[in-house]
Amino acid sequence: DWSSDVCSSDLDAGLTWIGPPPDAIAAMGDKLSAKRLMDQAGVPTLPSVEVTSDTDLDRAAADIGFPVLVKASAGGGGKGMRIVEEPGDLAEAVAGAQREAASSFGDGTVFLERYLPAPRHVEIQVLGDTHGNLVHLFERECSVQRERQKIIEIAPAPNLDESVRQRLVDAAVKLAREAKYRGAGTFEFLVDVTGDGPDVDIAFIEANARLQVEHTVTEEVTGIDLVAAQIAIAGGATLESLGLDQAAVGTPRGMALQARVNLETMEPDGSVRPAGGVLSAYEPPAGPGVRVDGYGYAGYRTNPRFDSLLAKVIVHTRADRKSTRLN
Repeated sequence: DWSSDVCSSDLDAGLTWIGPPPDAIAAMGDKLSAKRLMDQAGVPTLPSVEVTSDTDLDRAAADIGFPVLVKASAGGGGKGMRIVEEPGDLAEAVAGAQREAASSFGDGTVFLERYLPAPRHVEIQVLGDTHGNLVHLFERECSVQRERQKIIEIAPAPNLDESVRQRLVDAAVKLAREAKYRGAGTFEFLVDVTGDGPDVDIAFIEANARLQVEHTVTEEVTGIDLVAAQIAIAGGATLESLGLDQAAVGTPRGMALQARVNLETMEPDGSVRPAGGVLSAYEPPAGPGVRVDGYGYAGYRTNPRFDSLLAKVIVHTRADRKSTRLN
């Protein structure tokens, strides 16, 4: 648990906190408060309504327009989320999302949001120091998902119009500055694939006041150790002293792709669910341009209390991203 209250208590005890300040965690850790911050900054967001005991669900959903997404305010990893296509399914979906959110995150708050059937999911990595300096470390493509959880991540995003990329990084840095952010953080956006070129619509969806699972691909294309950078920043180092001002960051070095390796079991209907047990074999790949972040060995018994993610396999090529296509 690393909420803003935990951060504040550590600071009050005289400890050095590695990460964003309490106010930034409070503003960004909750999806609803983050959306309000984005609205104040003039960054586009999807229409949404917080669900309270007084909310007229049918009217709220009708105003947003079906299909709608029921979403946990404190959630992540696809938990506490439901897609609702028809009005008759709304109440049950909201109740189910509230139960899952309360069980998973200790907070049953959910909201309704406009659902885009097939957008691109692009996120921007930012880094800030204690002196108010901020940089972006380019973007990651996270559109390959299952059950609304990312399984493939790519940096930088392939086939993304340069003007759209610039709008995304500008918005992320603006939002980080609004939140007085420091350390590593991610701002996530949906990109409407029905548009084309610079006129495509973008919408902020959430911020993560922490390192994410997919930070590895950013490290590969920038050559920056984000964990080491966070520790140095917490110790008072500036981005400039670390050689991490925007000019020094430069441009992405090729492309990197990460695939998550999860422990799962196949159901009779063909669906999968997280699983655990004893590994009979664990043989990570190796070779030039291959990185594996994981843990396991033959005979290792997994802990059912944690996520089913076992390893992350990352591959990196120095090839120019313009010559690499995602089809």
